[in-house]
Amino acid sequence: MAQHRINTGNHPTIKQYPRRLPLAKKEEAKCLVKEMADNGLIEISSGHWASPIVLVKKKDGSTRFCVDCRKSNEITIKDSYPLPRIDDTLDAFNEANGSRH
Repeated sequence: MAQHRINTGNHPTIKQYPRRLPLAKKEEAKCLVKEMADNGLIEISSGHWASPIVLVKKKDGSTRFCVDCRKSNEITIKDSYPLPRIDDTLDAFNEANGSRH
């Protein structure tokens, strides 16, 4: 399982309440959480931070489980390293695939 840290400085904990879901959606969310836990994608946490979930229907009719992290994102301190230049990235990609542009 991947672990990472999100730098929020000294900002107080953000604890958002869950959004209301119809009973059928609650059951679907519960099943999705169980499936992710059974597959080792998530684990039980006792952290103090909380963000609401959003269930989004995909084109194929299945459901995507999302977490609305916008409040946390607002206070996250961004890393200061620069993004690579796109032309350098494309050159590296082309070299790895044996072609030149």
